[in-house]
Amino acid sequence: MSGNNYLALVIFFIASFTDFLDGFLARKTNNETILGSNLDLLADKIFVCVLLIFISFHFDNFIFLIMTLLILIREFTVNMIRQYFLELGEKNRSKVNFFGKFKTFFQFLSIGVSIIFLDSQYSKLAEFLIILSALFAWLSLLNYIYAKE
Repeated sequence: MSGNNYLALVIFFIASFTDFLDGFLARKTNNETILGSNLDLLADKIFVCVLLIFISFHFDNFIFLIMTLLILIREFTVNMIRQYFLELGEKNRSKVNFFGKFKTFFQFLSIGVSIIFLDSQYSKLAEFLIILSALFAWLSLLNYIYAKE
């Protein structure tokens, strides 16, 4: 861990790529299931949230911590809204849209940059990216709430 930021980055990118590959192959081979979609969403949220919390404390960065809290609140809120839509029988509104996928990609990008740069002279870049990531997260929440079927 300490002093092995590049190894951490490689492991992070492998995990991120396998997440992308799983979804891509499921769509390409027409093997998408409701259970698979829900497990993928859960795995993404656990992956992102655990990493954001760990990075916040590992690098002892207050800005990163605040953005992490905003992102976590957004994730819990989306889960509640998704559950509400499912209970209403509006499963189309509970599906992930492009903006949600972009948000996840940008979170992965922010985490990768933060692993390398948060403990360097480029820490402001990592902070800027996590602020943008939190902003995109909240915009995607609004898009999710107000999107039409």
